[in-house]
Parts: sequence; structure tokens; C-alpha cells
Amino acid sequence: MHTHRLIIHRHDRLLGHFDSSLPWSLEAVAELALRLPETEGYRLELFVARSEQRVLESSPDGVRVLYSNPIFTPANLPKEC
Repeated sequence: MHTHRLIIHRHDRLLGHFDSSLPWSLEAVAELALRLPETEGYRLELFVARSEQRVLESSPDGVRVLYSNPIFTPANLPKEC
């Protein structure tokens, strides 16, 4: 399962991003993208996290994950968008 991130701009101004890690995350991103048409000034960028960076702590009690960061790479929006 991958995390998808949709970066949303309008009239070249960054509005924010939408992250989804659901099993149907690509469909969720596609549905949202359909509601933000380029004809109304929106520009969308899609990124997919296929891996993550983890920071671990090792102690006599064992190893534990302190935090993890997804590593996003650019992707193409689905064709129906």
C-alpha cells in the first residue's frame, strides 16, 4: 500500500496538499483532482511514497522506531483527471 500526496496550487499560489494512505488512495486522489480543473486555475502535482526513512533507537530493551518519514517521488496523475 502506497501513500499518495496531491499538491494543490491555484493561480500559481500553493494552497496545500492532500495525503491519502488508504487502500484506494489513488482513486481518492483521482476523485479530488476531477473537482479541481485546470480551467479554473488549478495546477496539481502527484507524488507517491513507496518507501520511508526510519529513525530507530536501540537499547537493552530492544529496538523501537522513533519516527518515520515517507519518501515521496513524482508520479503521473491518472488519465481520467
